[in-house]
Amino acid sequence: MIQKSRDYQALYNTDKRYILITGGRGSGKSFEVGTFLSLLTYEQKHRILFTRYTMASAGISIIPEFMEKIELMEVAHHFDVNKSEITNTETGSDILFRGIKTSSGNQTANLKSLQGVTTWVLDEAEELIDENIFDTIDLSIRKKGIQNRIILVMNPTTKEHWIWKRFFNGHVKYIDVDGEQIPVSNHPDICHIHTTYLNNREHLSDSYLKRLDLIKQNNPGKYKHLVLGGWLE
Repeated sequence: MIQKSRDYQALYNTDKRYILITGGRGSGKSFEVGTFLSLLTYEQKHRILFTRYTMASAGISIIPEFMEKIELMEVAHHFDVNKSEITNTETGSDILFRGIKTSSGNQTANLKSLQGVTTWVLDEAEELIDENIFDTIDLSIRKKGIQNRIILVMNPTTKEHWIWKRFFNGHVKYIDVDGEQIPVSNHPDICHIHTTYLNNREHLSDSYLKRLDLIKQNNPGKYKHLVLGGWLE
């Protein structure tokens, strides 16, 4: 059986509309978000829209990751799966997997017209550089009588990104991570969770940990950004 990480407890408890999840490589954030969404489908009347800016084939890239969580929970028999959707047959709640940019162009209009979406997940949010696209989909998540969530999952990029300007400017505090000062947001409108590989060491191979140690020794700036999840100027 799968267990919830205490580092992500706020994801289950917050009543904020916006949830920002950041971290460096190997931090386990994708695994924890997938676990949360799988469990969320056990509540009735949820429709979860899971997007990346580009998603060539959810059946190859994303759905197998979700099936891993479902199998670890030993509840695969509760789910009906096709190439772009997962439905919990116990509750009827489902997860829709979509790309924002497709081979035929931007499909923001199609995404905002989806009915009954209660939770929107923007994975690899650093790839979405157009804040207007975010706002368009965000404003379509408005189902009454149930908690609405907008979950952004990202590896921090540069401070020129709209996510920094929107959620960090004027709302920054610093936490010590492995001797480095890493900015996190205390914006009143969001719940911000930041983790690194140090929160997830037990699930990482020795060779991977040695690779990170080499980066730390040879390129401290790269280590701070890619591994600890610091933002670039």
